[in-house]
Amino acid sequence: MKPLESAPLQRFLEAELSAGNCVVDGGALEWGKLRRLVILAGPFVSRAWEREAILIFREINDPHYWKAEVEDSSTGEVVACRF
Repeated sequence: MKPLESAPLQRFLEAELSAGNCVVDGGALEWGKLRRLVILAGPFVSRAWEREAILIFREINDPHYWKAEVEDSSTGEVVACRF
């Protein structure tokens, strides 16, 4: 998978992968301001996003979409997690 443009979001993703989570989808898309969406198989394991001031955490809790997401709005990239 191609690395994310957002270095802070990439660090968060790497922390999740190191903690045992895995990517189930990581494609590019055009959906409003969203340019790339990476979806993880399970809930976030780490809280590494808290160390990155630019990242925005949202608890979505919508079974039609995902449990939570972390976004870097400057690049339009999001890492989301399933339930």
